[in-house]
Amino acid sequence: MTRHPWLGAGSALSRCLGVVIGHWKLALVILVFASPVGPHLRWEYAYRETHGHRSYLRCTYLGARGFITPDVAPDCPVIAFLDAREWR
Repeated sequence: MTRHPWLGAGSALSRCLGVVIGHWKLALVILVFASPVGPHLRWEYAYRETHGHRSYLRCTYLGARGFITPDVAPDCPVIAFLDAREWR
């Protein structure tokens, strides 16, 4: 009786998936550092207040790839998902 070659490949893929799912926290940390898009925490900001309304002038965020200061800052959320490639 011969084995189908796809069964061996499917079995290997299933074992690999089991290892990744078993270590999902490690996979998530690796993904955050490998991906250029990710969460960034607001580090500092500058604003001008006119008539009780804040107009943000500059926001600096800290993410996995360092500090990012976007060119345009209409508002400065505490956590923003930014693409690090756009602001380098």
